[in-house]
Amino acid sequence: MAADSPLGTDHRGRGTLYERGLETATELAGEEAVRAFLDDLEPISRSTARLVVETVFGTLHHQPGLGRRDRELVTLAALAVLGDSEGELRIHLAIAHRIGVPPSSVVALFGHISAYAGFPRALNALAVAKGFYTERGVALPEQR
Repeated sequence: MAADSPLGTDHRGRGTLYERGLETATELAGEEAVRAFLDDLEPISRSTARLVVETVFGTLHHQPGLGRRDRELVTLAALAVLGDSEGELRIHLAIAHRIGVPPSSVVALFGHISAYAGFPRALNALAVAKGFYTERGVALPEQR
């Protein structure tokens, strides 16, 4: 990792919002995932990487009213409804899995949004979830 990377020591004193965001992102996604995200985005737009860390993880994840589980379910629903967000869905499926959201809740969520966002969006999200859980050897809920 380069010395000027956000996870490097030179960013430590640049602002508590950024530091809080990095800490929260790392708690949720793990250091390896945060490093991969930043390594991928920073060469293209360091300012966007910083905005994501500060806004999403430094600010929004600290607002009162929702716990981590609920925030991740809302995030998964929003990404599924938006469509064309498979990469972000995978990131947030990993976060949801890491914080203990069971696959049955994710599958139910994606099934539920079909009535509001349409079957193509729900089917796409279910396909991404199936791939994500299958790659990790996680059993999906049995359907009746």
